[in-house]
Amino acid sequence: MLKKHSLFIITFLVFLPIFCVNCGGNKKNEAASMEQLYAENGFPISIRQLETEDFSVFLKYPAVINASSESIARAALDDVVRNISARVGQTVKQGDVIVSFSSDNKTLQQAVLAHENARNAFNRANTLFRSNDISRQDFDSVRMQYELAQTNLKAANDMVYVKAPISGTIAQINVHVTENVRPGMPLFTVSNNNAFEARLYVGVFEIERIKVGARAFIERPKNRPESQIIEGRVTQVSMIMDSQKQAFPVTVTVDGSNYRLVSGINIDMLIETYRNEKAIVLSKQEIVPNGIGPAVFITEDPAAQPPRVRKVAVQTGEEKGMRIEITGGLNEGDYIVSEGVQSITAESKINIVPAVGRF
Repeated sequence: MLKKHSLFIITFLVFLPIFCVNCGGNKKNEAASMEQLYAENGFPISIRQLETEDFSVFLKYPAVINASSESIARAALDDVVRNISARVGQTVKQGDVIVSFSSDNKTLQQAVLAHENARNAFNRANTLFRSNDISRQDFDSVRMQYELAQTNLKAANDMVYVKAPISGTIAQINVHVTENVRPGMPLFTVSNNNAFEARLYVGVFEIERIKVGARAFIERPKNRPESQIIEGRVTQVSMIMDSQKQAFPVTVTVDGSNYRLVSGINIDMLIETYRNEKAIVLSKQEIVPNGIGPAVFITEDPAAQPPRVRKVAVQTGEEKGMRIEITGGLNEGDYIVSEGVQSITAESKINIVPAVGRF
């Protein structure tokens, strides 16, 4: 048995190199066959005709968006909340009563009494003045006291019956019925959703690229339809750095009348820093090196037999991901090699085939 095993091992070691040579030979034969095929039929390439397009470059920043017109109503007295006549999300008009305190509030009762006394005094003085029993000076003094009492009564009413300071949507209610409040305590917030403002902070190396009037977009979630992209404009660019943020504040205004935006949410804001509405744009995979600069392969006549390509130097501009703007060397309507460009030279025999990739 030992002799049989030894004979098998020796035989295997003898023929192993032959097997390896045959395997390597197959690979070499395959490579040779491909080279021969390319030599006979040409290197397969795909071409596309250049068209101009709208090309933009953006910078993205986190931001917080708030209603540009927003007002907080605050308590002006010590009292107990008796009634809240609106809810969060409800649309209200300026002057609508939202929060009410005690109707027998001491401040209000004193203002009512003072107003009644001043009104009675004014009525008496008016009668005496018409009959020339008091002077104009005395009448004007009584009238001034009456007008002051009217102002004080209105102020007392406004403290007890707190109204919406602007028209809009109730964004927040800070109190509840029976709660004790103190002067200065926030009661509710009204936001006007016709316009929103996003405030973001830009670094020192990017602030010069952002201009007032530039387009800005709220980056939409991937599951939101394209029609829901929300566009705004840069309305303010500060040239003074925020000492705490160590960045420059930038304000973007967004028209919110056609969108459902919520004040106070965090968003990602895209700021357009460059735009060319008629740009020639290539994929970086379509560009090849040319000594000290970039180049592309073009064909003058795709229908020519045999087809020929030549290398053309190009000048590049702004970049966005894998796409790059061409500022010189190409024109709209040129045919460039879009696939297979890395495998050819200007002297290569080529075979134009349909594209399998996508630009």
